[in-house]
Amino acid sequence: MSPYIPPEITDDIISAMDAHLDAHTLAMCALVCQGWLPKSRATLFEVVQIHDECTYNLLVERVVWSETMSPYLGLVNSLSLRHFFPDNLSEAAR
Repeated sequence: MSPYIPPEITDDIISAMDAHLDAHTLAMCALVCQGWLPKSRATLFEVVQIHDECTYNLLVERVVWSETMSPYLGLVNSLSLRHFFPDNLSEAAR
């Protein structure tokens, strides 16, 4: 018989992680097993950070247009946008 940890315990452990600091760990938790996926994703989507054009494009392509991922957008508590300047703008234009 394989070890069993009740879902309430694993959900509490996953919830204790800081989505801002532990995004990679939360993403890895989502891959552990099907039972860990919903809480890992929900916690991961509590904080959404868009750093640049690439991050924005990934969010739109992989989350906004996805039937399985888009429901998690309703769980966002914090959205961080970093103003992105293309390299060809001069310092004076900023």
